[in-house]
Amino acid sequence: MDDMDELRRLAEQLSVASAEMEAAVAEWGARKFTGAADKGGIVATVDAVGNLLALDISVLSKRRHDGVTLADAVVVAIHAAEQAAAEAKDAMTSNLNMGSGLGRGDLLGDAQRDFETRAGLRRPDFP
Repeated sequence: MDDMDELRRLAEQLSVASAEMEAAVAEWGARKFTGAADKGGIVATVDAVGNLLALDISVLSKRRHDGVTLADAVVVAIHAAEQAAAEAKDAMTSNLNMGSGLGRGDLLGDAQRDFETRAGLRRPDFP
C-alpha cells in the first residue's frame, strides 16, 4: 500500500468516525433525563447538559413536607436527574471511543505521525 492509499484510508476512517460522533451527539443532545425523590412524588427533568426543564411535585409531597424538607427533596430529584444525564454522557463518549475498535485520538495521532514523518519532522523509526 503506498502513501496515498494509506492517507485515503485514514481520511475515510476519519470521515466515518466524524459521522458517527455527530449522530451520537445529536441523539444524546435530544434526550431528557429524570430524577425522582420522595418515593416518586417529586420528579425533575433535565436536558442532556443538565438544564432543568420541568419539576413536578405531587400534592401528597406538598402536604407531607414543610418548605425546608420539600426544598431538600427537590434538590435530591434535580441532582438525580443531573447524574443520569452525566452518566449518559460518559456512556456515549465511552461508546464513541470503542465503536470502531480504534480511539479517535489514536486515529488522529496516526495521521499526525504520518504527516510529521513525511514532512521530515520525525524519524520514521522514532515514535
